Amino acid sequence: MSDEALPPGAIRLPGRVIPLPATISEEARAFLANPMFGGEQEMPALGDLDGWRRHCAESNARMTAMMKMQRAGIAFESEVIRLSHADLYDILPATIAAVDAAVLYIHGGAFIVGGGEAAALAAAQIADMAGLRTFSADYRMPPDHPFPAGLEDCVEAYRFLLERYAPERIVIYGGSAGANLAVTTIIKARDECLPLPAACVLHSPVTDLRQIGDTMTTNAEIDVILKRPGEWLPELYSGGHDLTDPYLSPIFADFSKGFPPTVLTSGTRDLLLSDTVRLHRALRSVGVRADLHVWEAMCHGMAHTAPEAQELLGEHLSFMREVLVLN
Repeated sequence: MSDEALPPGAIRLPGRVIPLPATISEEARAFLANPMFGGEQEMPALGDLDGWRRHCAESNARMTAMMKMQRAGIAFESEVIRLSHADLYDILPATIAAVDAAVLYIHGGAFIVGGGEAAALAAAQIADMAGLRTFSADYRMPPDHPFPAGLEDCVEAYRFLLERYAPERIVIYGGSAGANLAVTTIIKARDECLPLPAACVLHSPVTDLRQIGDTMTTNAEIDVILKRPGEWLPELYSGGHDLTDPYLSPIFADFSKGFPPTVLTSGTRDLLLSDTVRLHRALRSVGVRADLHVWEAMCHGMAHTAPEAQELLGEHLSFMREVLVLN
């Protein structure tokens, strides 16, 4: 394509080599050089339901095995609560900081993986660090259960917590696709006249399923976990609904109607950095407290083995402690 054929304002860049930055920890550099999970994966055709079922099962098995290794030193008890159509894991850490407060954890995984044992293991780390009883929603997912099934399960899980805890003693926590569901759960609960939780904790949220944010282009191929926007994701998850529906793409929600204090985290190499900062501005523009933390050179999901990941979780924990008034 000649320069004359470029869209107005578009910038053509010559071929470049993006080195590992010297500004991050050695552990983070090692992770970026050899990520534990993510990168290139061949996806089934959209209409191949059996292919998607196999893909999701295999990906979930790998994720669960990785989490088992990472959570090996965490002591917790777990109980499964059956909701109408989904399970809710009740995670009790070894040490409790407050018995009258709880976290509703909503797992990530591109809306298609992260369920089952992985959902419990992911929540166990939050429960352990926060010292709070944590309930992890094992919501229904595509290919068999597209939107709005998962959202309905998460709202039911929030209702379950409201029957046991005061709303000002509940935090809703999610990452990536789970962060999308954390926001949309609060919006839908609000629209159903349920009380708002005390706080919302979000890491690298999916906020616009149209996948048009700036870093969807500028961080493509640089993010070692999410190499590029998933062309399959909007259609597979949306179930044919309008992608600008606020329950699908919360960037279109009216936050002036109410939303709790929120902390958002991301990294400069995160494909979803734009989704994160756009939501931050949407919240701030209507007076909602929103704290944004962006880490140098971190990809989507962070470098799990690096001290930066512990710093990130520490910010989440500090925010929760402040809002819940935990000592």
